Amino acid sequence: MPCQQRFGSSGFGKRVFRLTLYGLIALHMLGTAPAATAQTLSEPAMADSVVSRLVAWRTRSDQPVTLAALTSFDWESFSVTRAPAGDAMASCGRAGLLPCGPELQPEAGQMVQVLTFQRSGRQVYSERIMAENGAFADPLPVHVPRASATLVSCQATDGRPLWCVQGARVLRRPQPFLDGG
Repeated sequence: MPCQQRFGSSGFGKRVFRLTLYGLIALHMLGTAPAATAQTLSEPAMADSVVSRLVAWRTRSDQPVTLAALTSFDWESFSVTRAPAGDAMASCGRAGLLPCGPELQPEAGQMVQVLTFQRSGRQVYSERIMAENGAFADPLPVHVPRASATLVSCQATDGRPLWCVQGARVLRRPQPFLDGG
C-alpha cells in the first residue's frame, strides 16, 4: 500500500507502460520508413562501378542523368576513349564478385570504351565499359567538365541505346537522298 501512495494509483503505471510501448513502436516505424528525400545511385551500399550505375539508370528511367549523381568521388571532368580490352578478368565468377559471360570477357585485342574521370589533370577513376547499355555514342566525350556532364539516351544507327552528353553534337551517317547521292 505505501508504494501505491508514493507513485499514485495503479492506473498510472499502466499509462506509463502503454505510452512507452507506443513510443517504441513509433520509433521503430520511423526507423524503417522509406526516406522521402531524393536518392542518387551513388549510395554506399551499391557497387562501386559507375558503368553499372549508368546501366541501372537506363533500366529505371529515360530521363537525363547528371554523371555527378552517379559518382561517389570528387572529379572535375570525364572522358571516354577506346583502348584494347587487355586480359580477361581473373576474378570473375569467384564468390559472386563478377559475372563471367562472354560479352564481359572480350578478346584481348578487341577495342572497348574506357570511362575515365580526371581531377587537377590526373586520372582519379577508370573503368572499361563492357555492358552494351553503358556504351557512349561517337564522337566520344573528351574532357567534359562536371557542370556539363549531363547524359541523355541517344540511338545508334542500328537502334541500340547509347549515352550522349546533353547538348553535344552527334555524328550521323550521310543520307544519300539528301546529300546528292
